[in-house]
Amino acid sequence: MVTSARKRKKPEDSVLGIHKRNGIWQDGLAAVMGPELLERWGIAEDAEASRVREIVLLRLNRVLDQFPKPEMPVIVWTAYNLGAASPGEESGVVRRLERLVGQGGVECSVRTCARRFNDIFLPAVVKSLSAGQSPITDEDLARASRWLAANSRPGAPRPAAVASGLSTAIRRLRSPMEPVLKMFLDGPVHGPADGAGVPLAAKLGTRGEWLCVFTGERLLATYRESTGADWARIGRWTGRDVVRTAAGRIFPTGILIDPSPVLGAGADATLPLPPEEIDRLAREC
Repeated sequence: MVTSARKRKKPEDSVLGIHKRNGIWQDGLAAVMGPELLERWGIAEDAEASRVREIVLLRLNRVLDQFPKPEMPVIVWTAYNLGAASPGEESGVVRRLERLVGQGGVECSVRTCARRFNDIFLPAVVKSLSAGQSPITDEDLARASRWLAANSRPGAPRPAAVASGLSTAIRRLRSPMEPVLKMFLDGPVHGPADGAGVPLAAKLGTRGEWLCVFTGERLLATYRESTGADWARIGRWTGRDVVRTAAGRIFPTGILIDPSPVLGAGADATLPLPPEEIDRLAREC
């Protein structure tokens, strides 16, 4: 009799796959990690992809705190593709380190960078798995969300114009781009729903039809309190689900992210993904 059960990877092996391909941004990161590593790091198996990235970032950063050398964070986060120029590119660790050295990001060779990451940092990550895992707070998660939204490594100086959170990151960029757009697609959003739990469309005069969603429950509650919006039902979806819903409607439909609670502010005061952008995203979803 042949056993068809798949061999479960040990956390010590799974953790060595996080930096592969496009690193922390890779699709299916939870599957790469496997159930045992997810459990070890306190990540629910059904966690949103954005939450998985946040906790992975925090766990790795706690290991990185052990190393006093100033160039170590740059090397490590470049290997994991955080703070790199093109997070959507599956360039691989060596290519990212070559780019880092070529641009003068560190004063050491590619070989030295690779050795410090592979021979010093990764063994420390593996060793940390056998120790007790310290708790992660809501404040920690918020901080990780800001780093990911800005594609900025922990400890790196932030531009003065950068505000915190996914919403403000999109607002600063003004046009959808990685990695912020990827966070929207993977992360949870909330908004008015119809009786079937489908995102509810709103007609904005000559601007057409739009689905309104909020990147946080607090933002939605503030909007309702300020405008008196009497929605009978509130839904929760991923940004990707909302994009597919918008693309599947008969009339061209856009998405308004975090509409302004100021009455009469209109679409210009929010974060719009117009119908033509929805069509492009739907093809990629």
